[in-house]
Amino acid sequence: MSRWSRSLVAVGVGAALLGAVGCSPGDSSEGATEETSGAKPSGEVLAGVDPCGILSDAELKSFGLKTEGKVTNSPPWAPGCQYQGDPVVASIRKETRDTVDSAAEKETWAEFERTEVNGRAGATAVTGGATQAGICSALFDAGQGMIQIQAQEFSRSDDLDECAKALEIAEKVEPNVPEPA
Repeated sequence: MSRWSRSLVAVGVGAALLGAVGCSPGDSSEGATEETSGAKPSGEVLAGVDPCGILSDAELKSFGLKTEGKVTNSPPWAPGCQYQGDPVVASIRKETRDTVDSAAEKETWAEFERTEVNGRAGATAVTGGATQAGICSALFDAGQGMIQIQAQEFSRSDDLDECAKALEIAEKVEPNVPEPA
Protein backbone atom coordinates (compact mmCIF):
# COMPACT_ATOMS: atom_id res chain seq x y z
CA MET A 1 0.00 0.00 0.00
CA SER A 2 1.40 3.41 -0.92
CA ARG A 3 2.20 6.14 1.59
CA TRP A 4 -0.71 8.21 0.27
CA SER A 5 -3.16 5.30 0.59
CA ARG A 6 -2.04 4.60 4.17
CA SER A 7 -2.50 8.28 5.01
CA LEU A 8 -6.01 8.26 3.57
CA VAL A 9 -6.82 5.11 5.53
CA ALA A 10 -5.49 6.75 8.71
CA VAL A 11 -7.57 9.88 8.12
CA GLY A 12 -10.69 7.80 7.37
CA VAL A 13 -10.31 5.60 10.41
CA GLY A 14 -9.54 8.64 12.55
CA ALA A 15 -12.69 10.39 11.35
CA ALA A 16 -14.70 7.25 12.02
CA LEU A 17 -13.22 6.99 15.50
CA LEU A 18 -14.06 10.59 16.33
CA GLY A 19 -17.54 10.27 14.87
CA ALA A 20 -18.15 7.14 16.91
CA VAL A 21 -16.87 8.74 20.10
CA GLY A 22 -18.83 11.95 19.65
CA CYS A 23 -22.04 10.73 18.05
CA SER A 24 -22.75 7.35 19.55
CA PRO A 25 -26.05 6.72 21.37
CA GLY A 26 -24.27 6.98 24.72
CA ASP A 27 -23.26 10.62 24.09
CA SER A 28 -22.14 12.28 27.29
CA SER A 29 -24.83 14.94 27.00
CA GLU A 30 -27.48 12.35 27.85
CA GLY A 31 -28.72 12.82 31.36
CA ALA A 32 -26.30 15.64 32.01
CA THR A 33 -27.22 17.96 34.81
CA GLU A 34 -27.18 21.71 34.47
CA GLU A 35 -24.04 23.25 35.89
CA THR A 36 -24.47 25.90 38.54
CA SER A 37 -20.86 26.18 39.69
CA GLY A 38 -19.97 28.81 37.11
CA ALA A 39 -17.50 26.49 35.38
CA LYS A 40 -16.86 27.23 31.73
CA PRO A 41 -18.22 24.82 29.11
CA SER A 42 -15.47 22.53 27.83
CA GLY A 43 -15.32 24.35 24.51
CA GLU A 44 -14.33 27.55 26.36
CA VAL A 45 -11.88 25.81 28.70
CA LEU A 46 -10.12 24.18 25.75
CA ALA A 47 -10.53 27.18 23.40
CA GLY A 48 -6.94 28.30 23.89
CA VAL A 49 -5.55 24.87 23.01
CA ASP A 50 -4.12 24.84 19.48
CA PRO A 51 -3.55 21.21 18.42
CA CYS A 52 -1.12 22.38 15.71
CA GLY A 53 0.90 24.50 18.12
CA ILE A 54 0.88 22.35 21.23
CA LEU A 55 4.26 20.71 20.61
CA SER A 56 7.51 22.39 19.64
CA ASP A 57 9.25 21.58 16.37
CA ALA A 58 11.94 19.74 18.35
CA GLU A 59 9.32 17.61 20.13
CA LEU A 60 7.58 16.77 16.85
CA LYS A 61 10.88 15.81 15.23
CA SER A 62 11.76 13.61 18.23
CA PHE A 63 8.73 11.46 17.36
CA GLY A 64 9.65 11.36 13.67
CA LEU A 65 6.85 13.78 12.76
CA LYS A 66 7.04 16.61 10.27
CA THR A 67 6.72 20.01 11.88
CA GLU A 68 3.95 21.18 9.54
CA GLY A 69 0.64 19.82 10.75
CA LYS A 70 -2.61 19.83 8.80
CA VAL A 71 -5.58 21.41 10.60
CA THR A 72 -8.62 19.14 10.77
CA ASN A 73 -12.02 20.46 11.85
CA SER A 74 -14.18 17.44 11.29
CA PRO A 75 -16.11 16.81 13.41
CA PRO A 76 -16.41 20.42 14.61
CA TRP A 77 -16.40 19.51 18.32
CA ALA A 78 -13.04 17.75 17.98
CA PRO A 79 -10.68 20.06 16.08
CA GLY A 80 -7.24 18.67 15.58
CA CYS A 81 -4.00 18.55 13.73
CA GLN A 82 -2.60 15.68 11.68
CA TYR A 83 1.12 15.11 11.28
CA GLN A 84 2.82 12.97 8.67
CA GLY A 85 5.97 11.20 9.73
CA ASP A 86 8.04 8.09 9.98
CA PRO A 87 7.73 5.74 11.90
CA VAL A 88 4.23 7.10 12.69
CA VAL A 89 1.48 9.28 11.38
CA ALA A 90 -0.17 11.04 14.31
CA SER A 91 -3.03 13.36 15.12
CA ILE A 92 -3.78 15.49 18.16
CA ARG A 93 -7.41 16.42 18.85
CA LYS A 94 -9.21 18.31 21.56
CA GLU A 95 -12.53 16.61 22.25
CA THR A 96 -15.13 18.89 23.83
CA ARG A 97 -18.00 16.40 24.10
CA ASP A 98 -16.40 13.55 26.04
CA THR A 99 -14.07 12.77 28.90
CA VAL A 100 -12.17 9.53 29.40
CA ASP A 101 -15.02 8.25 31.62
CA SER A 102 -17.74 8.98 29.07
CA ALA A 103 -15.60 7.63 26.21
CA ALA A 104 -15.18 4.37 28.16
CA GLU A 105 -18.95 3.87 27.93
CA LYS A 106 -18.94 3.83 24.13
CA GLU A 107 -19.53 0.54 22.36
CA THR A 108 -17.15 1.39 19.51
CA TRP A 109 -14.01 0.11 21.20
CA ALA A 110 -12.39 -3.23 20.42
CA GLU A 111 -9.90 -2.42 23.20
CA PHE A 112 -10.09 0.17 25.97
CA GLU A 113 -7.47 0.08 28.70
CA ARG A 114 -7.45 2.60 31.53
CA THR A 115 -4.11 4.24 32.31
CA GLU A 116 -2.73 7.58 33.41
CA VAL A 117 -0.97 10.29 31.46
CA ASN A 118 1.33 12.19 33.82
CA GLY A 119 -1.14 11.54 36.65
CA ARG A 120 -4.31 12.41 34.73
CA ALA A 121 -7.09 9.92 34.03
CA GLY A 122 -6.34 8.37 30.67
CA ALA A 123 -6.74 5.35 28.43
CA THR A 124 -5.45 3.68 25.33
CA ALA A 125 -8.12 2.63 22.89
CA VAL A 126 -8.57 0.89 19.56
CA THR A 127 -11.86 1.07 17.68
CA GLY A 128 -13.44 -2.08 16.33
CA GLY A 129 -12.71 -1.03 12.74
CA ALA A 130 -9.07 -0.21 13.44
CA THR A 131 -7.77 -3.45 14.93
CA GLN A 132 -6.07 -4.53 11.70
CA ALA A 133 -5.03 -1.01 10.68
CA GLY A 134 -2.46 -0.61 13.46
CA ILE A 135 -4.08 2.52 14.89
CA CYS A 136 -4.24 3.32 18.60
CA SER A 137 -5.38 6.37 20.53
CA ALA A 138 -4.24 7.70 23.87
CA LEU A 139 -6.88 9.75 25.66
CA PHE A 140 -6.57 11.93 28.74
CA ASP A 141 -8.83 14.39 30.54
CA ALA A 142 -8.29 18.11 29.96
CA GLY A 143 -10.60 20.97 30.91
CA GLN A 144 -14.09 19.51 30.80
CA GLY A 145 -13.22 17.38 27.80
CA MET A 146 -10.25 15.32 26.73
CA ILE A 147 -7.27 15.27 24.42
CA GLN A 148 -6.89 12.38 21.99
CA ILE A 149 -3.60 11.45 20.37
CA GLN A 150 -3.88 8.89 17.61
CA ALA A 151 -0.85 7.04 16.27
CA GLN A 152 -0.55 4.74 13.27
CA GLU A 153 2.61 3.01 12.19
CA PHE A 154 3.66 4.45 8.86
CA SER A 155 5.32 1.40 7.33
CA ARG A 156 3.15 -1.30 8.96
CA SER A 157 6.16 -3.44 9.73
CA ASP A 158 4.66 -4.47 13.09
CA ASP A 159 7.82 -3.23 14.80
CA LEU A 160 6.04 -0.41 16.61
CA ASP A 161 3.60 -0.46 19.52
CA GLU A 162 1.15 2.22 18.39
CA CYS A 163 -0.43 2.52 21.84
CA ALA A 164 2.95 3.06 23.49
CA LYS A 165 3.81 5.70 20.87
CA ALA A 166 0.45 7.47 21.35
CA LEU A 167 1.06 7.51 25.12
CA GLU A 168 4.59 8.84 24.63
CA ILE A 169 3.24 11.74 22.56
CA ALA A 170 0.40 12.28 25.08
CA GLU A 171 2.95 12.68 27.89
CA LYS A 172 4.55 15.58 25.98
CA VAL A 173 1.18 17.17 25.16
CA GLU A 174 -0.29 16.91 28.69
CA PRO A 175 1.66 19.75 30.38
CA ASN A 176 0.41 22.14 27.67
CA VAL A 177 -3.34 21.76 28.26
CA PRO A 178 -5.72 22.85 31.05
CA GLU A 179 -6.15 20.63 34.09
CA PRO A 180 -9.37 18.62 34.22
CA ALA A 181 -12.27 20.71 35.55
